[in-house]
Amino acid sequence: MKYFLFIFISVISFALQAQNITVNNNYTPQELIEDILIDSGCIENINVTNTVSGNFGANDSSFGYFESNNSSFPFDNGVVMSTGRISNVPGPNNNLSDDDASGWGSDQDLENVLGVSNTTNATVLEFDFTPNANIVQFRYIFASEEYQEGDPNTCIYSDVFAFLIKPQGGSYTNIAVVPSTNIPVQVTTVHPEIPGGCDAENEQYFGSFNDVNVPINFNGQTKALTATAAVTQNTTYHIKLIIADEQNYRYDSAVFLEGGSFNIGADLGEDLVGANALCENETFTLQVFDNGNIPQNYTWLEVDNNGNEIVLTTGPTETTYTVSTPGVYKVVLDYGNGCTAEDDILVTYTNFSNITNRTISECDDNNDGLSIYDLSSNNNTFTNNNSLYTVSGFYTSSNDAENEINSIPNPASFQNTSPNQIIYARIQTQRGCYKVIEITLSTPSGQYNPIRYVECSNENSIVFSLNNSIPLIENEIGMSNLYVEFFATAENAITQENTLEDTLELLNSELPTSIFARAETPLGCQGIVEVILDQAPTPQAEENTTFYLCSEENSVSINSGVIGDSNDYTFLWENGETTSEIEVFEIGTYEVNITQETQINGITYSCTITNIITVFSSEKATISYNLLGEFGSYQVEVLASGTGNYSYAIDNLYGPYYTSPIFNLQPGEHTIYVKDKNSCGISSKQIYVIGYMKFFTPNQDGNNDTWRLLGIDRGNRIIKKVIIFDRFGKILQVLSPYDSWNGTYNGKNLPSNDYWFSAELIDGSNFKSHFTLKR
Repeated sequence: MKYFLFIFISVISFALQAQNITVNNNYTPQELIEDILIDSGCIENINVTNTVSGNFGANDSSFGYFESNNSSFPFDNGVVMSTGRISNVPGPNNNLSDDDASGWGSDQDLENVLGVSNTTNATVLEFDFTPNANIVQFRYIFASEEYQEGDPNTCIYSDVFAFLIKPQGGSYTNIAVVPSTNIPVQVTTVHPEIPGGCDAENEQYFGSFNDVNVPINFNGQTKALTATAAVTQNTTYHIKLIIADEQNYRYDSAVFLEGGSFNIGADLGEDLVGANALCENETFTLQVFDNGNIPQNYTWLEVDNNGNEIVLTTGPTETTYTVSTPGVYKVVLDYGNGCTAEDDILVTYTNFSNITNRTISECDDNNDGLSIYDLSSNNNTFTNNNSLYTVSGFYTSSNDAENEINSIPNPASFQNTSPNQIIYARIQTQRGCYKVIEITLSTPSGQYNPIRYVECSNENSIVFSLNNSIPLIENEIGMSNLYVEFFATAENAITQENTLEDTLELLNSELPTSIFARAETPLGCQGIVEVILDQAPTPQAEENTTFYLCSEENSVSINSGVIGDSNDYTFLWENGETTSEIEVFEIGTYEVNITQETQINGITYSCTITNIITVFSSEKATISYNLLGEFGSYQVEVLASGTGNYSYAIDNLYGPYYTSPIFNLQPGEHTIYVKDKNSCGISSKQIYVIGYMKFFTPNQDGNNDTWRLLGIDRGNRIIKKVIIFDRFGKILQVLSPYDSWNGTYNGKNLPSNDYWFSAELIDGSNFKSHFTLKR
C-alpha cells in the first residue's frame, strides 16, 4: 500500500445515524493548510498565497474546517471546499445545496487544465511548500448534488475540481484524477450504471448514492481517493486547489481533504492477498520503496486484530523485515525534525483446503467405461469457482503434474484408457502457488428405463415443453438439479450434436415418438434417458356455463358442463362434492375440476380441466304498462321489473313471445304475458283498451243499433262520463261509460248526420271526436 500516517484504507459506508459532520470558519487559511491539512515536519516552507470564497458575510464562507463529530464520515477532520456555503455542507441530506453569491466568478487555470468553460462559483486555496522526499500525497472525497440515483442527468452534468501542482516557473499538472489514469474525477467519470442513461464508469471508486440519513448534505460521493505527485525533494512547489460549479450555480459540490494526510509517503507495495498471497511455508522480505529520502530510523510493527501495534524491530539499519506468518505489518520511517511516514501491508497465505479431488462423468455409448472427456469445461469445478486459481495443466501422472512436464496436449478431447482412470490437475495462483488434485474419469453406473412424457390435448398438433419432463428424468436417475439437453437420437445425445429446442411440436399421428435426454451435473454426464412423447385426451366442457336461482326457490341444481357421458369422468367441486351435478343455495361462481383418466401401457394418466359455473339470480316479472298513442288508437308498452331476462306475448299464454314489449291493440279486454327466459315462470295481467264506434245504424235490425264506447266494462276506472252533442253544440245525451245511445233526443229519432262526443277522463282531461248516424 502507498498510504502514510493513516494506514487503514477507508471504505465509505453510511448507516442510519443521527450524527452529522460539523463545520466552521474559525481557522485562517494559513492555519487550515499548515495545521489541519499538512501538520507534518516532512513539508516545509508552507505559505498560503491566495484564497477565493463566495461572499456570504462574516460568519460563513465556501471553505473551512470540518470534523466528523462521531458520525460515519470516513475522515475525522480536515478542510472542506464547496461551490456553496459550508454551513450547508453538514447532513442530513434533506435539502438541495444550491447557493450563489454576488461577484463569484470562474477560474481560468481550472478551465484551461480541464478544457471546460462557463464555470462559476470557484473556491480556491493556493499555497507554496517544500517537500523532504520525492513523493507527496493526500486523501480526499468528492461529493455532489449532481449525483442522482437512477437519473440520466448523472451521465451528463458535473461540477469540476482540480488539484494543480507545479514547480516554480513550471506548468500545472492536475493530480485529482481517477487512479492510474489522466481522467479528472467528476460525477460523469466516476459512477455506477445508470439504467436508461449510461454504463458504469470507474465504479470501483464510487462511494454511494445518499439517502436522507447521512452526515453530509449531498446526494452522492466517491470513495476516499489519494492524490499523488512525483516531486523533487527540497524544491519549492506551488499547489492550487480549486472547485467550481459548471454552467450555473445550481446543484453544489464539495471536496473534503483529510486532515494530516498531506505528506510524503512510505510504500511497502501491494498487499499480499488474493492471487498475490504467499505460498505455504514461504517467507517474504518486506522493504520500503525508495522515495528519494533516507530515513534516520526504521520501526517495524505487527498490528493485531484489535488494532494493537507490537514492535518487531527498530533501528537505523533495519531497512527490511522478513515475514513467515500472515498478518498486518507496518513500517514507520523517521526522517527527523518531526517528519515521519508510514505504510502497512496485509500478508496472507494461499489456502488450498477447498480444492479437493474430483470425479467427473461422461456418457458411455457401449457400457465399456470408456469415453471422451472435455477436461477444460470443468475448470471452474476444479478451482471451486475461485477466480484466484487457474488450472495450469492436466497430466496422466502425479509426478508429471508436480514437475509440470508431459501435460495432456488436448484436454478438451481426452480419451480415457481404462474405466475410472485417474488423471491429475495442477491448480495454481498467479504467484505460482499450486496444488495437484486427482480427477477420476467415470461413466454412469447403470442403464435407465424409458420415461413417458404425456401431454393432455385433444388437438391434432401438440406442443411439448420438453423441460417439463426434467422432474421425471431426475426421478429415474435418482438425482436433482440436473442440467438436461434433448436430442432426436441417442447418437446425437452422446456427441451433443443437434440439440432440440425446449418446445417441440408434433402431429397427433406422429405419437408416440421417442427423443433422448442427456442429463449432466457440473461433474459431467450422468446418463442418457429415452423420453417417449405421447398424448392423452383431456375433458371438454361448455364455456360460460350459467344457471339461475329463482327468487321463489331455495336452491338450484347445477352441472359441470362437461361434454359427453359424465360417467367417463371424475369430478371434484370446490366444496368437496364429487358428483357431476350438485345443488347450490346461493348465487355466485362454482369451480369444478373435471378429470379424464387414460391407460397407456398399463399406466394411468390423468388430464384435468377446471370449469367455472356461474349462478345468477332471476325471478318472475312484476308487470305494469303504459298506453301509448291517442284515444281509440292505442299501443301498449309492457313494463316488466325484476332480476330476470324477459320476453312478451299478448292474449296467448303459449305465445309467440317477443323481445319487444310494445303491441298494437284493438279496443277491448286483453291479457299481457311476461315470461322469464331463465325459466323462473310466467306473469300475466289483464288490461282494457278503450275505443268507440265510428258509425251506427239505429234501424232495429240488431246490428249496430246503438252507439257506445268500446272496451269499457263495469270495472272501468278511466272515464267518468260521455256527452253527445250535435254540430251546434247542443247536448243530446249524457251517458255513463258503459251505456249506449239509440240516436234519439226527447224520444224522437234524429236524422242521419255527424254527431260529436266528449269523454271526460278521471284525470280531468277530455277526449273529443265524432261519429256518423246512418238511417
